[in-house]
Amino acid sequence: MQKVKKNTSSPWMTLAILSSLGIIATSAETMVLPAIPDFIKELAISYEDSSWILAALLVTGAVMTPIAGKLSDIYGKKKILLIILGVYILGLFLGSLAFNFLTLVAARAIQGIGISMFPIAFSIIRDKFPSGKLAIAQGIFSSTLSGGAVIGLIIGGTIVEDFGWRAIFLLIMPIAIVLFSIIARFVTIGKEQQNISNKGSEFCCRFTHVRRDILLTENTNMYTVASINDKDTTLSKSIDIKGAIALSLVIVSFLITLQLMEKSTTFSNLIQIIIFSVTSIVCLILFVRIEQKTSFPLIDFKLLKHTTILFANMINMTVGLTALMVVYQTLPILIRSPPQVGFGGN
Repeated sequence: MQKVKKNTSSPWMTLAILSSLGIIATSAETMVLPAIPDFIKELAISYEDSSWILAALLVTGAVMTPIAGKLSDIYGKKKILLIILGVYILGLFLGSLAFNFLTLVAARAIQGIGISMFPIAFSIIRDKFPSGKLAIAQGIFSSTLSGGAVIGLIIGGTIVEDFGWRAIFLLIMPIAIVLFSIIARFVTIGKEQQNISNKGSEFCCRFTHVRRDILLTENTNMYTVASINDKDTTLSKSIDIKGAIALSLVIVSFLITLQLMEKSTTFSNLIQIIIFSVTSIVCLILFVRIEQKTSFPLIDFKLLKHTTILFANMINMTVGLTALMVVYQTLPILIRSPPQVGFGGN
């Protein structure tokens, strides 16, 4: 009897590939930070407007992350991961060609879609590793994200100073293309769950020797169960578009409010701050109500109430605000900005 060749890759090889993906993606994002003063100077934008170079990525990343997770459940994790990685590569290419503020922000927004790769990668790792080794695997993957951020910050400053800000996109793009090919070739995932009809066929075959009246009864029950499962499957394949729109409005209006607060206080500016802050609050309330009524929400608030997840999110937010937002984003810009607003360093 011939041995059936398994179409599964080694869990540790999968971890190494996906960790490499995490390193290059986070490196690319922190490489941008030392280039902010160059963006301001070459593209003739203000310091207030330059915040959108970072915010555009965060907005699309925040909105696309739950959507990408839902799409990966519907169409397959590997397929969606490759599509998102392809979109990210496109964003890098467009970033290297940016000629004004709007084209750069658009490219950064496209790159933000790539942020949604990480939850899918986590999910693949969870599927590949047994429960006893899962914590080690997730710890290694998480550490590569932080390590990539540090590497990108160090290398990015040198690249920007020697080759210009476009080089940070051109450097990462070929590496991402190579990783795309490696993931397509070597990362394999087990077969997706079979559909309901196949399950029904297997169910029927088990009762071939039963009396006819019992078989008819079992078939009737089978079709009833199958119709319920088909309904659940259809619902699970629906994407919460209303929730995604409401969430994007919450984030965008909140960021606009913060940007307006940086400018000098005038009557018109104050009116705009009130309008966008109220819009953010109203959209947040609307988003919560939509998620509570939706059968398959973008964000499951019941899950977020779980003690372990709640504390983990609080720690992540604290570390993220301290390290990523304050240290990573403030110091490079402060050092490289002209003496009037910074230290004027290299």
